[in-house]
Amino acid sequence: MTQAPPRRDGETRSHTRTHRTRTGHTHVTSRTHTQVAEESRGRWVALGLWGLRTGRAIGDVAWRAWRTVASVTTAAGWAVIAWTVVGLIVGLVWGWGEFLIGAVVGLVLLIIAVPFLLGREAYEVDFRLLQDAVVAGHDAQAEIVVRNQRSRVALPGQVDVPVGEGLVDFHVPLLRQGHAHHEPLVIPAAKRGIVDVGPATTIRADPLRLLQRTFHWADVQTLFIHPVTIAVPSTSMGFIRDLEGRATRTLSNEDISFHAVREYARGDAQRQIHWKSTAKTGTLMVRQFEETRRSTLSIVIDVERESYASDTEFEMAVSAAGSLGVRAVRDARDVQVVASGEVPEFARASVRSLEHLNVTTPRRLLDSLSGIEAAASAVPLASLTRMLVEVSPDTSLAFLVTGSRASLPDIASAALAFPTDVAVAAVVCDPESEPSIHAMGRTRILSVGVLDDLRQLLARSAS
Repeated sequence: MTQAPPRRDGETRSHTRTHRTRTGHTHVTSRTHTQVAEESRGRWVALGLWGLRTGRAIGDVAWRAWRTVASVTTAAGWAVIAWTVVGLIVGLVWGWGEFLIGAVVGLVLLIIAVPFLLGREAYEVDFRLLQDAVVAGHDAQAEIVVRNQRSRVALPGQVDVPVGEGLVDFHVPLLRQGHAHHEPLVIPAAKRGIVDVGPATTIRADPLRLLQRTFHWADVQTLFIHPVTIAVPSTSMGFIRDLEGRATRTLSNEDISFHAVREYARGDAQRQIHWKSTAKTGTLMVRQFEETRRSTLSIVIDVERESYASDTEFEMAVSAAGSLGVRAVRDARDVQVVASGEVPEFARASVRSLEHLNVTTPRRLLDSLSGIEAAASAVPLASLTRMLVEVSPDTSLAFLVTGSRASLPDIASAALAFPTDVAVAAVVCDPESEPSIHAMGRTRILSVGVLDDLRQLLARSAS
């Protein structure tokens, strides 16, 4: 075994590991020897390293102190701080007593404001939403309870509740020990969406609001603002509605829907031989059936912004899709609601995206529809239907929901993606049009001016 030479004063050893080079990673371990030629220089180096570590520690403390000061200082407080600094400089350098007196006054105000921030908050705030889902246009109800659990009187204050990008605030009166203040809170929900509510915050500040300290209470709660929906007929535009399956034009050797008889062919099951027809014709005849298929309703939402003339049209389209989907879920039908995924413009020629919404319950569906937004880079309707047929070939009835700017050739192209035995209807939302229904090939076009027109057109088609 080779012994390492004794280390001289001022010599240090360290292990370094090379991690990355210009060409990639290396796994080479090297040993570096660091020597200090002179003992006196080694002391200076050690002193420099100590100074570097001390400077870093002081810098970290200063940064944390700066963040603390910045978090409690208001705009008025920064103005007073600036006035104090400028007043001291001008008063001491140029001897202007007025500036020096103003600086002293500002410093005194800042010192007086500090005690108002000390200690813990006198309140305990409990915030809760009375309902976590509402329909667009209806306000949501919430309740805030402020309690004074301390042994002394709690001074009046203010509680703020963030609602999305807005803020709702209310005043808290003087509270004696053990008393509570109940405040009903109304959250406006004029537009469909998903809104984060909370956390409730209280602010402790000095009378001049130069410094303030914020306390956060409870967690962020989610409010779902559902689209407006209407009750539509369960007959699904007059198409066949059943829960066991419906016959298709595809013929099968074995099923439950009898179609006709034909001559026996090699491979046919003997149990399907129709003996009466065989006796009449003298040739073996077998039964032939129509293939039955579970009725699957597919609702396709076009979220491409170019298909809609306004936000009102898009909201109507989401409401129409929600109305159809909720009706299908409540009728215990097999239903799927899909929307265009967002794809960058440069990849639209080669990339398609399809988003399946949660349809396990009407509430889950409406929650999913609350977050649907129109996008300029969404997949076009025709590409969306082609992808839907590829990933889900069991569709027997499809609704295509789009806006007034979607051209008829585009709608026809989207409908042709489905097999010929699939019934297709397009719901075109156009507030400026009269309600109407007409056929374009095998596709029915429903022009909806207001949401209630959808109910009337479906009832007319069913009759």
